[in-house]
Amino acid sequence: MRTRDYDKQQRIKEALVHLILREGINGASVSKIAREAGVSPATIYVYYDSKEAMLSAAFREYSYQSYRFLLGRLRPEMEGAALIEAIVRGCLDYTVEHEEAFSFVEQCSRCPTLAEYVTESDCCYDVFRLLHEYQDRGILRRCSDAALASLLFAPVRFLAVHSRRSASELEPELRELIRMLQELLLSR
Repeated sequence: MRTRDYDKQQRIKEALVHLILREGINGASVSKIAREAGVSPATIYVYYDSKEAMLSAAFREYSYQSYRFLLGRLRPEMEGAALIEAIVRGCLDYTVEHEEAFSFVEQCSRCPTLAEYVTESDCCYDVFRLLHEYQDRGILRRCSDAALASLLFAPVRFLAVHSRRSASELEPELRELIRMLQELLLSR
């Protein structure tokens, strides 16, 4: 039995991400990934049962990474308005600071077969737990996790994906978005 090597596994994952971003999910075959990683196709199967398993693992890892980044900016003692602002700004900061990982997750999130393996609430359980605490304290309005994710994360992703401007150039739209979300989500 072949042993696992963390560096090889890391090279495989990086090759997967680069190929997906360059050629799309369908263009990233196991043989191309192996070639880009500098390993044999058989080596990939030491780590993953299939291309789908490899994609799912990378998608899950980078999704968790984005929510761990965001959670590092949130505190249970924050006021509701500050919480919403921290979430919106944290999401945008992540897209700027981790552009490749963000782009990979965005592309994979539109793939129906990967959506079966990983859901948004799986990846950001701790963020939702914190949001539920705010709901329980009457600071945030009650709504489903799907509605919260759609309202808090999707607009920032839209700005990041559809705007070729820097974060400072996006500031007016960001302030407007934060104000709108605060009005919509904060209990009166």
